[in-house]
Amino acid sequence: MSRRRGIFVVGTDTEVGKTVFCAAVVAALRQDGRDAGYCKPVSSDGVAHGGRLVSPDALLVAEATGLDDPPELLNPVCLPHPLSPLAAARRAGTGVDLAAALAGARACVAAHDFTVVEGVGGLLVPLTDDHTLRELVRESTLPAVVVGRPNLGTINHTLLTIEALRAAGVPVRAFAFSGPRPQAAGDPALESNAALIQEFSGAPFAGRLPWLDQAPSARSLAAAAESLDLALLTAG
Repeated sequence: MSRRRGIFVVGTDTEVGKTVFCAAVVAALRQDGRDAGYCKPVSSDGVAHGGRLVSPDALLVAEATGLDDPPELLNPVCLPHPLSPLAAARRAGTGVDLAAALAGARACVAAHDFTVVEGVGGLLVPLTDDHTLRELVRESTLPAVVVGRPNLGTINHTLLTIEALRAAGVPVRAFAFSGPRPQAAGDPALESNAALIQEFSGAPFAGRLPWLDQAPSARSLAAAAESLDLALLTAG
């Protein structure tokens, strides 16, 4: 994409905490004085902002981290309905402009020293009749970081996502966990899942982000990111 650097954060599913993970990485880097940016190339369930639809996730990250990039840089392509991108586009009678999404992500990477690009849903969520998110990740040429839930069930989802990325030629920088949600705190699988995923995938573990409130601040995000291996995430 650019001589500048970044990562493409891919969730094992929707609602696994990848937006908060992205916000924590960006907040920590910016607190350390680094020029870090954020982009969500494609989203659905948009809200009106600045004369266009914008992802609530992108607005959350921008507000929490102090980013002042324009909406078109934060979220180049946004659809109105809370559905997968292809389903949302069909319901709206339109399509997902992958060229615009990729161009927006490239512009964001070019605008910052390090950019965290966030996917939508899981890796194989359809974006168009012929393409899934995986094709967008591959075309970005950024290394992927897989984010999933830490509790029971995550081994299969995380290993499948890593395998699907590698099958497409996408390098996997690491995997990480976000959470767990308070109700999963007693899950005995929390202590063994990361080691088993490492054992079977060979991918490095970048850490487990603690549970954060719905409206985290830059300070709380940066503090939470201390549980992550930022040197690993930003290497290369």
